[in-house]
Amino acid sequence: MARRMAMVLLLLWAQGAVAAESLESLALKVYRGTDGQSIEVVTLAPREASEVVLRLQGTDSAQDGLSVRGKARDTGRGVDYVVRHRGADWVLLSQRAGDYEAFVPGKPSFRVKFSQEATGKASASEVLAAHLLQRESGRIAAFEKKAWPHLEKKYTARAAEAMAALRKACGTSPTFTFDWKTFDDAVMAELDVWAACAPLATRARARCVAVKDVTVLTCRFGPALAFERGADALIFTTTQGGAAEGPAFLDARLK
Repeated sequence: MARRMAMVLLLLWAQGAVAAESLESLALKVYRGTDGQSIEVVTLAPREASEVVLRLQGTDSAQDGLSVRGKARDTGRGVDYVVRHRGADWVLLSQRAGDYEAFVPGKPSFRVKFSQEATGKASASEVLAAHLLQRESGRIAAFEKKAWPHLEKKYTARAAEAMAALRKACGTSPTFTFDWKTFDDAVMAELDVWAACAPLATRARARCVAVKDVTVLTCRFGPALAFERGADALIFTTTQGGAAEGPAFLDARLK
C-alpha cells in the first residue's frame, strides 16, 4: 500500500510539473510491434516546433519505459523521430512510405504499425509525466550523454588508488563511486573530474573518525558544492571549482 501511494504521489507531482512547464500535447499515437513492443508518440505544442516525446515499452531492453524528448524531422522521403543518445542524434522511429521501423539501442530494428485500440487506451499526460520523472531521476541524462569509457576508467583507477591510501591510513575499506549521469558531456570534456572529486577522498583520509562506519564515498556534479551524510555513505557534490574550493568546504563538514 505504501509503495502504491508513493507511486501515486510521484505521478501527481510529475503531472503538476508538466503543467508548470507548459508541456502541452497536441496528439498521441501508439505503434505496436508483432512481439509486444510499443512506441507511444506524443506531439507537443506548438506543432511547428516539431517536438515529440516518445515512450518505449515491451522491447526487452534496458530502454523499456524510457520516455524521451526529440524532434520529428521531415526527410523529404518520410519522417525521422530523432532523439539524443550517447552524445549524438539517434533515429528512434522512422517512417517511409507509410511503414514504420523502430531502432532501439542495443536491439535489432523492428517494424511497428499504428494501433487505434492502443491509442485509445493510452494517456499523453502519463507519457509526459514519465518523461519529467525520468529527467528528475537522471535517466534521461544517462541515455543522452556521450559514452566516456576511457576517462571513466582513468578516474575510477585514480579513485581506487585513493581508497587504498585511505585504507592504509584509517583501517577502513569504503568504495568510491562516481554518479556519472550528473557529469554531462561538456563537463567530461573540459573538467578533470578526479581533481574535482579528490577532496572527498583526501579530506576523509585526514579525518578517519568521520569515515569509521562509511562503506561508500560518492562524488556527483552540480551547480553548487554540497555534502550529504547517510547511514553508511558520504556524498559530495562538486563543481567546476571543486578542486580548489572542495577541501575547505569539506573540512567544515567532515567531523
